[in-house]
Amino acid sequence: IYAWADAFLYRPITMQRSNFPLSYPMTARTFLEKQGFINAETYSQRLEQEGRLDALKIDYPKKDLQFEQVENKPNILVITVSGLRYDALTSEKMPKLFEFATSSTQFTNHYSSGNTNNAGLVGLFYGLNANYTDSILSNHTPSVLIKKLQDEKYQFVAYSSTAFKDSLFKQALFRNVKLPKVKASSPKEARNGVLSLLKNDKPWFAYVDLDITDKTEENYTKSLADIDQQIDETLASVSLENTIVIITAEHGTTFNKLDEKEQENYFGRDEIQVPFIVYWKDLPVQEVSKLTSHTDLLPALMSSIFKVKNPVSDYAQGRNLFELNGDPWVLASNFRWNVIIQPDGTQYHIDRKGNYKKFDRTYTEQSSSRPPLGLFLEVFKQERSFINK
Repeated sequence: IYAWADAFLYRPITMQRSNFPLSYPMTARTFLEKQGFINAETYSQRLEQEGRLDALKIDYPKKDLQFEQVENKPNILVITVSGLRYDALTSEKMPKLFEFATSSTQFTNHYSSGNTNNAGLVGLFYGLNANYTDSILSNHTPSVLIKKLQDEKYQFVAYSSTAFKDSLFKQALFRNVKLPKVKASSPKEARNGVLSLLKNDKPWFAYVDLDITDKTEENYTKSLADIDQQIDETLASVSLENTIVIITAEHGTTFNKLDEKEQENYFGRDEIQVPFIVYWKDLPVQEVSKLTSHTDLLPALMSSIFKVKNPVSDYAQGRNLFELNGDPWVLASNFRWNVIIQPDGTQYHIDRKGNYKKFDRTYTEQSSSRPPLGLFLEVFKQERSFINK
């Protein structure tokens, strides 16, 4: 029965882990593909769009959220650049963004929630670690932030240089959002056309999704110059009065030569440590070197802007980024690995089968016979806190 459910993506069975006696998650995809019952390419595309079959149901948020009355509703502009490394933000490589950052709050020890676009977006817009990506996709789970923006009657515009190709956008994040469309003959015209729809008579939320198209080491610096110009044009095309600007990346870029499986499980700093810039009148202009994560943004917006009364644990796994206290550890994940990162850059990796590795700041594996069990227990408790039991 499980083999049939796996082949035909029947989730009521595949999401069961240990509910039935004498059950075993047997698959027969290769056999069924040879017999012509399933098409491997179509099957993979559906998994990419809809999430892994063993993804559990998600309980998010845990309780209905209650809010105080919001008097001042600032505009919010979020810009993400897929592939932007933590070491890219310099006066030589990205002079315009570097200058903008000097008038903002920079979080210089900041990590994405994962090493893929979907994983990074889950951290930013859901406040959850990337283990929940497949559950969010398969359950079409909306973001509490997007829902609050809609409830507060924010104008909503979004532009993507990749036409929102990442499955999280259409499957969950923007599933119930009507995105405006504009006719344009160039990416610049399209981006500016979308942003020109914003009116200043009521608050607005704008999201600009950019991508470094050439991530090879030879052409990366040239690509950064193009992205620097795009960001500068975006900032110039909107009013920054009473506006929060957030600029970061879904994840970084590694120049190491990795095959597909190695890339999938690679969590070096070049891949998951990213720039994070916040421009807001209520934050000091400074560099914050304390450890922070993508999962800290949503609690900051929900608490500091929208005055949520619930504790953060009801709707997110991060901490309030705007309190500038930093985190004792942060988590980056994929469907196999949990990667615990400490303030000094030390990483502890543990997978679903209990395999354990330790890496230093340079991503050099270290010998370690005494894993930090107390830390692991703390992480495991938090990691499953939004699973529907």
